[in-house]
Amino acid sequence: MEISPKTRLRTHRYIGILSLFFLFFRPLTNIFNYYNILPFALEPIHIGRIGALLGAIAFLTGGGLGNYLSEEKSKLAEIHTIVILAGLLLQIPVLAETEPNPWLNWISIFGFIFLISGWILGRRVFPNRRRILPF
Repeated sequence: MEISPKTRLRTHRYIGILSLFFLFFRPLTNIFNYYNILPFALEPIHIGRIGALLGAIAFLTGGGLGNYLSEEKSKLAEIHTIVILAGLLLQIPVLAETEPNPWLNWISIFGFIFLISGWILGRRVFPNRRRILPF
């Protein structure tokens, strides 16, 4: 069964957004747990690992979509892939440790910068006329 490129792009987009949501929500869970804002305890390690797993799945669903693009957009999609993978790789040391480590948290923040810039590059591959965000 062959999945159309449009469907693959949609699944890639939604899984990637979910991955970024979980990865960005991971540091906030410490704040929520510290101030008892939520009625249940969230484990930041598990939330981050779910985000990293979804990121790997998004990478697999996005593979081969560059074949349907022009030469310029294909190069931009390759840069998008490299930058997003670099951001995900910088998240791995924090997700591997169970105890908080300030140095690893700084590496994670540096990885978030890569993830945001890669997401913005991915948004530039397919221009969406209906979007509200300037990037």
